[in-house]
Amino acid sequence: MCHSIDLVRVNTERTKSEDEYVTFVEQFVKDVNDFSSQYGSNLSISYTAYNIAGNPSKFPDYGDFPQSFVMRTYGKWWDKAPSKLSDYMLQNNGDFISQDYIDLEYFQEVYPIRVSIYETYNPGSVIGIWAQDSKQQWFQLWSGPPQIVPHKSRIFSPHLQLCDFKTKLLRLEFNHNLLEYYTELDAVLLIGTTKLIIPFDHTYNQNVNNVLKELGCHEYTNSDIYNLTPDYLKANNDLTALKNVLYKYCTLYTSEFINNISTGKLISKLGLHCYCIPPIEEAFNSLQKFLQEDFPKLTGDIHLSNNQKVLTSCNNFNNYTCGSFSTLPDETVLKILKYLDIKSLCRLCRVNKHFNNIAQDALLYTSLNLKPYWHCLNSNALDYLLPRCQYLQRLDLSWCGNYGMIKYDDVTRFISAFGSSLTHLRLNCCQFVNDNVIFEISRTCKNLKELCLRNCLGITADGFSHLKTLKFLERLELYRTAIGTSTLCSILKNNTELKHLNLAGMHENMNMDEIATELGASCLSLESVDFWKGHLLTSNGVRALSYCTKLREVDFGWCGGMGAPGDSLRALFSSCRNLEKVYLAALRGLTDRDLEPLLLCENLQQLDLLGARSLTLDICYGFLLCCSKLKMIDLSFCEGISDVKIQEWSQQYPYVSIKRSYQASCI
Repeated sequence: MCHSIDLVRVNTERTKSEDEYVTFVEQFVKDVNDFSSQYGSNLSISYTAYNIAGNPSKFPDYGDFPQSFVMRTYGKWWDKAPSKLSDYMLQNNGDFISQDYIDLEYFQEVYPIRVSIYETYNPGSVIGIWAQDSKQQWFQLWSGPPQIVPHKSRIFSPHLQLCDFKTKLLRLEFNHNLLEYYTELDAVLLIGTTKLIIPFDHTYNQNVNNVLKELGCHEYTNSDIYNLTPDYLKANNDLTALKNVLYKYCTLYTSEFINNISTGKLISKLGLHCYCIPPIEEAFNSLQKFLQEDFPKLTGDIHLSNNQKVLTSCNNFNNYTCGSFSTLPDETVLKILKYLDIKSLCRLCRVNKHFNNIAQDALLYTSLNLKPYWHCLNSNALDYLLPRCQYLQRLDLSWCGNYGMIKYDDVTRFISAFGSSLTHLRLNCCQFVNDNVIFEISRTCKNLKELCLRNCLGITADGFSHLKTLKFLERLELYRTAIGTSTLCSILKNNTELKHLNLAGMHENMNMDEIATELGASCLSLESVDFWKGHLLTSNGVRALSYCTKLREVDFGWCGGMGAPGDSLRALFSSCRNLEKVYLAALRGLTDRDLEPLLLCENLQQLDLLGARSLTLDICYGFLLCCSKLKMIDLSFCEGISDVKIQEWSQQYPYVSIKRSYQASCI
């Protein structure tokens, strides 16, 4: 991919001594290495992840532009859909759950000072920025909540932590729950230096941004409190000011500055980065806090034998004759420890011998949600967890192990040991998943009910053929994978209790009609099916799905092969009266007649009619009038519906979120 010369801008600044200098490097994205989802497809450049590379193309324009990077979801609608994935081991999740990510590569390694994200539509979903070092370990530069900010383009530049290593690889994480519509990103600027800059004064906590704050260089607004550049016309003026006074406040380091944090054998086994993990003192303090604050709440439901009073506080607990936490029955302790996350359980092993034994009990590891630890999970961590997983039933390794942190043979060894008890397995966006892993899953995991393989691009069509041996699947997710049509049909034929199938964004050779026909013949318990951008789905396939009368959710968005649906949609909507979510985006030939039976679906909550040019006011108003449970309807680019009418309906039906895509000229 060719980029303009403006992608990298270098500015050399000298300190008071002419022998010392630092180079400030400003650069836009060179390449996109990985991402979790995109609204675009492999057949087009519109709305794809790779649009984020290079200089901004639309900023400061605000609106819906195909030249931007757009992800598939927004708002809480997907969390309310029948196909929603429910997390297990919720205590592993942080305050804000990351729903999407994108990995960005730059031209030159630098010590990052600022990351500026050019948001051109519905900003506010960025919740994390990570940097990778030369050892392929990740360090979090910034984290914060999703934000509600004004509907205008912005350059979002949050307050970064000190990063004491050079990097040219960043990851952005997103949470879309507060978005009213799709977010769009135009570019991401990385500003860094060739040498590490550390303030002289330790009161600044070794952070250049704190110096800028003290100098009054930062701008803040009440509507955009996390952003250092709320006025894009003045973006990075504070860094210009810093360059002029750099020698007064900071010193330069010619080599990487590493904090002397002792990680210990346990932390090393967990693969946890020294920047992220606190020392043993913090583990002790965390335990004390748990015993003093959380433990009394948990023991509210625990009754001791012999009519003893319920334990309600640590003080009361210490007054009992037992006098020690270790004298509680193991069953009681296990019930309490069930509330701890993996990291806390591992730290608990370091407290004493008793805690070390009980914190490794296999009953605490029947479910493992390791996705929140994608940044630190490696082969050693899997080996460390392996002895604890005798009763493991549900495993989520999504996003983990990329960039060589986990090898495929590590996973096959793990699955080989305890895969026979697995019922749920999620491997979304895992680069280590290949034909060998799939073979081991098919050989060992005979009781699987759920298998999620979104974005697993390392599996060949031959590798997928191993899954024909599975017989109890209720959920199968294959977003952007390379499975063959005949292979998938064989899998569907053998898994007659399938309830959820995700085939969004599949390759252009996938015969969706043949798959839909097999679903109508074999999978009569089907509740949700996602054919989004299934280009070879026609009205014949839609008509075949009408036999799946238990359907609650369908997505036919951007299925261009449907053309004029004929009576196929009428047949489907007439047969499937329990539909709750129906997405028909970009079906240009959609008419009022196609949708009339849908008015009788009393449970309808979400309806996407984006781009349906022939729809009239009558049918759209009919959904607002007849579907009492309707919560969202997307009428973007519906030429027969005016903006004035949208505003009128929004006031008349405030409980229904009526979506309308927006474009505007330069601010």
